[in-house]
Amino acid sequence: MDALTAQRPDVTVYTTHDTRGPVLELTAPLVAEPLSVRLKRPDVVRERYARLGRGIAAATSMIGGGRQRIELATAGQVLADIAEAGQVFLGYALRDPLADVNNLASFLRAACPTWRNGQARVPLIHAVAEPDDYFPWELLPLFEPSATVEVRDQPGLEDAARVFPGFATVVERSTPDRVPDGLLLNGWNRLPVRVIYDANLDGAHAEVGFFRGRGRLFRLEGPYPRDVTDTGAPTLAQQLCDPALGVDGARRSYADQIVHFACHCEADGGDTATFAYRLADERRRGLVILLDKLVGELVRRSPAGRRADKPLVFLNACGTAVMDPASAASLLKPFHDNRNRGIIGTAANVPDRVAAEISKHFYTNLTGRAQTVGEALHGAKWRLLEDRGNPLGLLYGIHAAASIRVAPITTLQGVR
Repeated sequence: MDALTAQRPDVTVYTTHDTRGPVLELTAPLVAEPLSVRLKRPDVVRERYARLGRGIAAATSMIGGGRQRIELATAGQVLADIAEAGQVFLGYALRDPLADVNNLASFLRAACPTWRNGQARVPLIHAVAEPDDYFPWELLPLFEPSATVEVRDQPGLEDAARVFPGFATVVERSTPDRVPDGLLLNGWNRLPVRVIYDANLDGAHAEVGFFRGRGRLFRLEGPYPRDVTDTGAPTLAQQLCDPALGVDGARRSYADQIVHFACHCEADGGDTATFAYRLADERRRGLVILLDKLVGELVRRSPAGRRADKPLVFLNACGTAVMDPASAASLLKPFHDNRNRGIIGTAANVPDRVAAEISKHFYTNLTGRAQTVGEALHGAKWRLLEDRGNPLGLLYGIHAAASIRVAPITTLQGVR
């Protein structure tokens, strides 16, 4: 896939509104007739997101945070429980669920005929919606919504995963009023990556170690915070506004291309006043950054002129707190408002060691295999499923053009 000529979507979805509420408008080159699916009132859908989040949290709690392989029966049960939570969500969120679920499945199967074939080109779903109209395409068993998940072997596990668009396709998101910024991340003389972390998480240390161990590929800035007692250090908002500002306050001759978060996130319920990013310095002293405070400071500090080269953000949310998909999407608001090039985020908190493994595979694919962001994340999800039997890659989504890539590419050797 050429990052300058992005793949044509197999499905395009616009979320619109009329007097009766939200509407999903689907079109596809291989399907003659468009499909319209009505959702219930936003407050009803929001309540169902909270229940979906609790269902996902209960399912994922069966998986430990280590690197051991997951038992097939456990992995299969996790997918079955997430599928059931998704079925319940569809039953309550759609205005005509009995008709619409079948119509959605038939449309997607016709539009993406290779969805079952792991060796074929991966279909692309392009979802256009305002951030507040987030819809959890990846998490719903839309290709076979009535299927019963029964896993007896690894191929069976992979078949069960493919009923979810999060495994069968790449889903990219955009907003209606925004033209995508440049699709190339500048990898000349190493790829600049800023790390924001919680040093209380072992997985966060593993992610920092990955970047440090590959200094010929990555130009690491941070990690931040260095010292939470240093009142003169740049704030997170200052760093997001100025990609060339170092964590020590000095300006660099280059700008961040990626800002990578490895931290605990809190976002449950509808009150954003309690939503937060939990960081900690190397002495494990905590720093809590409230979502609303970050949004407000970004407004105050935003420069008059808009830069077109704000970095890609990877919000690798770690931890065990319950976080529903819509609340998780709310944590992306500062980066949308900051006009960052795009965001990779999770629909729920992921165990930190699992998050570190996804991160390693993603960056290996992105920098070493010349893959786009969409290909790199898709490959990382499948690598985790194939190597560990772990389906939690399903929780990762792309709020960006999937065709973003690094250029020029340095060959990555010795990393698997």
